[in-house]
Amino acid sequence: MSLSVCTDISAADWLVGQDLPWYQLTASGPIGFAAYARLRFIPDPTYEGQKEIDAASPAAPLIPEDDGYLTESDQFKIVAEILTPYTSTPEDCFFCLWDGWGQEVIGDDLPMVKIPNRDYWLFRGALSDLGDWGSDVKMESYETVQNPAFMWPADRAWCVTGDVDPHFAVIAGPAEAIDLLIADPRIDVVVDDPDVPPPRYY
Repeated sequence: MSLSVCTDISAADWLVGQDLPWYQLTASGPIGFAAYARLRFIPDPTYEGQKEIDAASPAAPLIPEDDGYLTESDQFKIVAEILTPYTSTPEDCFFCLWDGWGQEVIGDDLPMVKIPNRDYWLFRGALSDLGDWGSDVKMESYETVQNPAFMWPADRAWCVTGDVDPHFAVIAGPAEAIDLLIADPRIDVVVDDPDVPPPRYY
C-alpha cells in the first residue's frame, strides 16, 4: 500500500503548536521526549566555516554487495525498522512532505501544515510504507524518493525530523530506542542534546 494524503491536518496540531523558533523545530524537532539522537548523512564539520562540499566521505556505511553508500532513504528505512517496536500504532503514522521538492500533490484545495518558512502536505499510512507517497504525488522530473520532513506515529511515541538544510536528521523518542539506533552499525547515529545547537556547514 502507499501513503494517503490527509485532508484533516489536525494530527499535526501538536507539532505546529510547539513553542519553538521555526528553525529550531525544523532542524532539531519537537521537545519533550526522553532522548534524542542525530542520524548523520555526512560527518559533522571539523572546523568553523566549513562548507558541505568540503566534507569528508559519507558517514553512512558501505553496502557490502556493491561497495556503494546507503542513500538517505535507505537510512531512514533502517531508522523506521528500529523504531517500529517502540510504537503501539506502526500501522497508523503521519508523514510531512515539504512542498519545495518540485512535486505536485493532486487534490482540490488540499490543506497544508504550515510553520514559518515551511509548508507541508500531510500523509498517513503504515510505517512500512515510508517513501511510497502514492500516485497522487507527481514529480516535475525524475527524482530520488524524498524523505519526510517530520514522521511520527499516531501515539506520538517518537518523532523523526529531517529538514532540507541540515546534514542530518534528528530522532526523538524513548531512551532504549535511541540506544539501539546509536549502536546499529548500518547507520551513523550520535547522541543529540536538543538544548545545544547542532554543528552546521556553511
